[in-house]
Amino acid sequence: METKHTPGPWRWNTAAGIYGSNNKRCANVFVQDEIKLPDDEMDANARLIAAAPDLLALVRSYATTYPLDEYYDKATAAIAKATGDK
Repeated sequence: METKHTPGPWRWNTAAGIYGSNNKRCANVFVQDEIKLPDDEMDANARLIAAAPDLLALVRSYATTYPLDEYYDKATAAIAKATGDK
């Protein structure tokens, strides 16, 4: 499976955004002025985004290792959602 996103692991820098393993910024976490999220909620969102490459790799590994498991369809659906595959 081809990876089109910035290589992980990603890290969250509260001052500057989310960076990939290539030390380039790959995402920012912000909200529009009229929709102010609490800092702890924005930080939690950023940590979840930063974990995305690791989570995708884990689900891919699971789906490959356990193709007959009852959660295989859910795992492959999550992979398709994350990668944009149909």
